[in-house]
Amino acid sequence: MKIKNLSQLKKAINNKNEFIIVEHGIRPEYVGQIRKPNLIQTNGFYSIVDNEPNHPVTLANSGKGSWIEYGKASDWKFENELCIQYIGDRKIWTIEFLDW
Repeated sequence: MKIKNLSQLKKAINNKNEFIIVEHGIRPEYVGQIRKPNLIQTNGFYSIVDNEPNHPVTLANSGKGSWIEYGKASDWKFENELCIQYIGDRKIWTIEFLDW
């Protein structure tokens, strides 16, 4: 099933579905990482590299993981199986859920 909007993306996050980072505009070393939502809040979530307790991403923010803020619905585009987040005209990252 394709994710078509921010509401569906949040449901996938709340279900703790794993996702892969397809593109990253700030940290290219994250491309290819499989992440799992760890701690979920209303405005965003922390994600970890599952089954890698000593990975720097997993250890970030006192062990909560890397912080991702949802932003506004207009910050996102949903194309095929991909979820793409922008800040202004700049593409921040592209993710694809593995079990949605």
